[in-house]
Amino acid sequence: MKKIVLIGAGGHCKVIIDIIKSVDEYEIVGITDKVAKENILSIPIIGDDSILKKLYDEGVQYAFISIGAIRDMSIRNSIYKKLKDIGFIIPVLIHKTAIVSTYSYIEEGTCIMAGAIVNIGANVGKNCIINTGSIVDHDCKIAQNTHISPNVAIAGGVSIGFNTHIGIGSSVIQGIRIGNNVTVGAGAVVVNDVEDNSIVVGIPAKVVKVKK
Repeated sequence: MKKIVLIGAGGHCKVIIDIIKSVDEYEIVGITDKVAKENILSIPIIGDDSILKKLYDEGVQYAFISIGAIRDMSIRNSIYKKLKDIGFIIPVLIHKTAIVSTYSYIEEGTCIMAGAIVNIGANVGKNCIINTGSIVDHDCKIAQNTHISPNVAIAGGVSIGFNTHIGIGSSVIQGIRIGNNVTVGAGAVVVNDVEDNSIVVGIPAKVVKVKK
C-alpha cells in the first residue's frame, strides 16, 4: 500500500483517517502536529512538520492536510505549498458514500466527505474541503483552498474564489459569484454576488465587515 503522512491532529484528522481506511489504498505512517501528543484512532503523532522532508526521503511519497475549520484559510495553503516543495503527492480523498459525477473535475489535495454531492460539470480546485452532506450542484467552480462546510447547498453555476469559507448550513442561489478570501457565516442565504475579502451573514446575506 502507498505510505501517507497526515498533517494536523485535530477533530478533522479523525474524519480523514476514517476516509483513508475506508478506501484501503494507503498506509498511514503517522501524523505531524506542533502540539498534540496522544495518538489519534491508534495512529501515532510522530513529530512536527520539521520531519516531513526526512519522511519523504525515507520513501513516504504521499501526504494529506488533516487540518479542518480554521479562521485563517491561508494556513492550509502554506502547508500545501510546503508539501509540494518537498515533493509529496497530495491525493484526492473521496468518502465511499459521497456522490461525485464522473463529469466533474476534482483537483489534488481535495477531500469530499460522507454524503456530499458534487454534480456534473462542477470543478473543485486544489486543497479544498467539501464537507459532510454538502451539495455542489452542476457547473459550479470552486477555487483552490476553499472550505465548503457541512450541509451547505450551492446551486448550479456558482463561482467561489480561493481561500473562502462557506459556513455550516449556508445556501447560495444559482449563478452567484463569491470572491476570494470571503467568509460566509453559518446559516446565511447568499442571493447577491459577494466581493473579495468580505464577511457576510444573515438572511439574505449582507456584508458586516471587510477584511484588511
